[in-house]
This record gives sequence, structure tokens and C-alpha cells, in this order.
Amino acid sequence: MRRRRLLNDVQRALEGRDHSAVDESEIAPIVRQLRLKRSEEETRDRRVTESYRNLAALVSDIAHQCKTPLTAAAMYAEMLPPSAEAEAIGKQTGKLQFLLDALVKLSRCEGGLIEENVHPVMESVETLTAQALSAVVPAAEKKSIVFSVDIPQGLTALFDLRWTAEAVGTILDNGVKYGPENSKITVAAHRYQTYVRLDILDEGPGIPEEELSEIWKRFYRGKANRNASGIGIGLTLCRMIVQAQGGRVLCQNREDRGCRFSIFLQTFQN
Repeated sequence: MRRRRLLNDVQRALEGRDHSAVDESEIAPIVRQLRLKRSEEETRDRRVTESYRNLAALVSDIAHQCKTPLTAAAMYAEMLPPSAEAEAIGKQTGKLQFLLDALVKLSRCEGGLIEENVHPVMESVETLTAQALSAVVPAAEKKSIVFSVDIPQGLTALFDLRWTAEAVGTILDNGVKYGPENSKITVAAHRYQTYVRLDILDEGPGIPEEELSEIWKRFYRGKANRNASGIGIGLTLCRMIVQAQGGRVLCQNREDRGCRFSIFLQTFQN
């Protein structure tokens, strides 16, 4: 009983409960040391977390600042007369653009920037879809991929437009990247009592069943797509954005061919 009482006192000290009772017990010196140690660890953890977030923000800011001169360099390279040098400059600027985009996405995943900067409000799902589509239309046109959109008029949900458009755009970009030429990507929304489901259906090769739960992991690349462009954090970022707003995202293979990505967005504030 005495041992149990002492252990209970230690537990109360660790949890910060009933200070007076613990201070009067025979383990008071030990309790004071435990409290001091816990305070030191909490302070250290806060400093590490803050430093990590500052570093992630710095990486993101530097990458954004580099985009303007890099875009200018790419534009001037396109204006040069056709030559091996001009082609080389174009390829290298493309690689730099890819690396900068990867740095921005990675900093968002690692630095906790999503949770701090996502501010969901009631927004138009039609506007969300249009903004996400605008970024992938040029690449789709090169492969003669067409889009079919079915969004109920006036449909709204609770989300951050800028961040969620990036999440939806990632799925659309994958549909274009892995979809065959002359295929179709369908975007459809469905209204329910407490949420909106946004479906994105492609006609690509699909995903092996054993990989469906793996595609959301950071840096994961499917066995059949090891040579495709990208570094494997797009879907990780997509899920983090959706979950930060109280939603969820799922992926299933369609019966005929291709995948169905479903994003569930809340329609009420918790």
C-alpha cells in the first residue's frame, strides 16, 4: 500500500495534479526533480519545433523568391534561336523549377505549415473545381485528354480555397500524367447532409490493390511508376491538406479501368 501510494504521488506529479499533497509527501525532493526535468524537456521540444517551423518557412520563402528569376530565364531561353545551347538552358531551367516545387511541397509537409495556415470557410465547390482545372488544362491538351464536370449549382462546402485547390490539382495532375491519350477525366460532386463528396475519375492504368494504402506515404512511388516525374509527396500533401480541414480522401480502382479519388469536405463548422 505504501509503494502504491508513492507511485500515485509520482503519477500526480507527472500529470501536474494535486501539488500540495505531493509536496507534503516523503518523495517531495524526487517530485521536484521530475517537475524540473519535465519543464526542461517541454522547453527544449518547443524550441526544436519552433526552429523546425522557421527553417521550413525559410525554405519555402527562398523557393518562392527564386521562381520569378527562374521563370524569366525560361522565357528568355524560349526566345533564343533554336540551338543546342538554347535547348540545354531550357532543360536545366525545367529541372530547377521541378526542384523548387519539390522544396516548397516538402517544407509544407515537414514544417507544420499546413495546420497553421489552412483557414476553411464556406466556399463554392464550382470555383474550387475551376481553379484546380486551370492548372492542368495545358498538359491535358497535349495528350488530347478531355474533362467532364458535373457540379450542382450553388453547391458550397467548408474549405480553404487556395490550399484545397492545390490538393484537388494534385489528383487531377496525376490523372493527366498517367492517363492515356484521348482519355477522359470526370469531376463530379455530390451533396449529403453533413458533407460534400468530390469525385475525380480517370481512365489510367489503375493502382495495384496492395499499393492503394501505400500511395499516401511520403516519397512512395508505385512499382510501375518509378521512372515517372515527381518525388512522391504530392498525394501526401493532398491528404494532409484535406485532413487539416476535418475532411478525408480515399482512392479506389474503378471496375472497368482507372481510379476514383473521393474527397470528403465538411459542410458545417465543428
